[in-house]
Amino acid sequence: MLGFFLLDGNLPFTVAISIVILLGLIELLSLVTGLSLSGLFDDLLSLDSDIDSDGATGFTGITGWLCLNRLPLLIWFVLASSSFAITGLAVNYLTAAITGGLLPSWLAIPVALIGLLLGCRYLGSSLARLLPKNESSVISIDSLEGAVGTVTLATASRGKPAEVVVKDESQQKHYVLAEPDSDDQLAKGTDVVLLRKDGNIWIAARFENSLSD
Repeated sequence: MLGFFLLDGNLPFTVAISIVILLGLIELLSLVTGLSLSGLFDDLLSLDSDIDSDGATGFTGITGWLCLNRLPLLIWFVLASSSFAITGLAVNYLTAAITGGLLPSWLAIPVALIGLLLGCRYLGSSLARLLPKNESSVISIDSLEGAVGTVTLATASRGKPAEVVVKDESQQKHYVLAEPDSDDQLAKGTDVVLLRKDGNIWIAARFENSLSD
């Protein structure tokens, strides 16, 4: 069995599962030292969103669909790596049992990536229900009124919201959907201030207009 894992065609999957095992060992050691690897990962990429992934687009839609914004980063990384490795190894094992050889890497890796995407989507959703977001994250999302952000994708107009990235008081990034409070259009790169929330959509105004008031 060890020889199977060390085959050249299995190298990407063996490396991925080895990283998962290494992270598990480091996390166990962190319980002794008091250093949280999970906390370090979350600090490196502080990401949150209050957008329903089924209706979101762009970066927010992708992170929502993959549950990246619903799980601690370390758990998501372990889930993604494990899904990639297990899918790749399983496909190669079945192929070897049937044909006596492994799938070529150009085919095995895309298949494993599909397994990664499906694993993050469906297993991630189940994990997210078991590991709800902490209270501070929920509070920060609901208290973004008055925060200043930047339109990141497309142009926002009345009835057609666009994605906005905004930081809360703790400098945590949030990706939200916003539309202007008037017939004005907010192009990509425009600085806006969030005025109020209407369902999942924020009503926003140009930041410079807000300052001039």
